[in-house]
Amino acid sequence: MGTPSIFIILILLSFNFTSISHAGSTIYKHVDKDGNITFTNRPITGGQKLQSALQSYRPHISSPKTLNHFPKENANIQNKRDIKRRTILEHELATEMRLLSETQKNLAMLQHDHENSRQNEKVKQLQSKLHRHNNNITALKMELTKL
Repeated sequence: MGTPSIFIILILLSFNFTSISHAGSTIYKHVDKDGNITFTNRPITGGQKLQSALQSYRPHISSPKTLNHFPKENANIQNKRDIKRRTILEHELATEMRLLSETQKNLAMLQHDHENSRQNEKVKQLQSKLHRHNNNITALKMELTKL
């Protein structure tokens, strides 16, 4: 068994222990006529109630806060934050648009010159880059419309 396999097993076990800690503290064990053992957090006919080590641990869970409980900034502070956010997004948008333009130019130059397979690979890379810049521009514009 390699290191990645052991790592995966440890992750799965940690998820299992996490789910047990959230499942509740009462566990029921049932052994059927064929010797199959079933553990559950629900009472089962013919099942044996087990005590869990987690039973005594009950974390304090506060009620979820509503929007009325969250602190509110005054309009001046929030306005300054929105202006800064808009400036950052506009700068990122300008950068992406510049990169998109450069990529389009490079792609156009390579598409006219199909000498060897290295250029074909470069064309594929530039097309991928072009697609990524278009996606970034769309996402940035969407964020800007939210302001």
